[in-house]
Amino acid sequence: MPDLALRGIPEDIHRELQAAASRNHRSLNGEILARLTVSVRSEPVEADSLLKRIQRRRESLGNIVLSDEEIRALRDEGRP
Repeated sequence: MPDLALRGIPEDIHRELQAAASRNHRSLNGEILARLTVSVRSEPVEADSLLKRIQRRRESLGNIVLSDEEIRALRDEGRP
């Protein structure tokens, strides 16, 4: 697998990438690779098609009812 070096990254961009990597539980390299992959491989999304897929998915899940405590526990899961 080829290596790529980035030079001259502004400090604020570097800090923001590090923060994003931490939020996403990735290394800095992993965060950059994930963003590059999305950027290179992404295709335009048709809004109507996406909305229909989301609606079908929601319907397949049925009615989900969670208490405030359950929502907090799910939100905090995996956080330090």
